[in-house]
Amino acid sequence: MAGKDFKVDPAELDKFSGYLEKTTSPAVKQAAADVHTANGFDNQAFGIFLAQVFAVPARITMGVVAGNLDKISGNVTETADLTKKAAKAYRDQDATAKDGIDKFLPEIGK
Repeated sequence: MAGKDFKVDPAELDKFSGYLEKTTSPAVKQAAADVHTANGFDNQAFGIFLAQVFAVPARITMGVVAGNLDKISGNVTETADLTKKAAKAYRDQDATAKDGIDKFLPEIGK
């Protein structure tokens, strides 16, 4: 879609969507999995007294972080899908506009 001061290149949207889908989303998903794994640590590593002070708050915090990373991963995947749909919408709009203009070209002698 183009205008005097505005142009959208659907191929660039496809490229960005692919980057989100193939690079960003898997990296965030892996980070979430790593935090979930780390959250399964042995709280006895802190010793009897420190385990009561540090282990529970640390596990709660890591659980929250892991949950947030899971949500971010889902948001990145959703953004990739929406970007892909936007590229298709721009492509379809351009094709529809071209078809409409092409129908009138014979009438104006071009």
